[in-house]
Amino acid sequence: MADTLSLQDITVECRLGVHDWERAAPQTAWVDLELAIDAAAAAAADAVEATVDYAALVQSVRRLAQGRPYRLLETLAEGIASLVLGEAGTPWVRVRVKKRALEGVGYAAVVVERAAARTAGRRRAVVSGE
Repeated sequence: MADTLSLQDITVECRLGVHDWERAAPQTAWVDLELAIDAAAAAAADAVEATVDYAALVQSVRRLAQGRPYRLLETLAEGIASLVLGEAGTPWVRVRVKKRALEGVGYAAVVVERAAARTAGRRRAVVSGE
């Protein structure tokens, strides 16, 4: 499937970092999502029910990020990828999570790509090449 939905710079307030002082108070992180969709089917129906309701997806991503503290960008990115695969019903997602991290560095970021695989009739996230 060549069609994608892209959401850039979704702001999330979360407790994220290795050090206690980083997790002491919420900080802003940014999430980029790219996921496979069937744009032709959505366009033919001209109805949100035929595609991904990205307003609802953004709210779910924010709830997940705020739900608990995270030490690593990787952990948050994995959680978001799993959420998107489950909620959006997409076969593929790319997630980028970034935050300001060090003096003199614009931001640190982690990018993960995950695909949904059918295993015994249920969907699970797998690492590319798995």
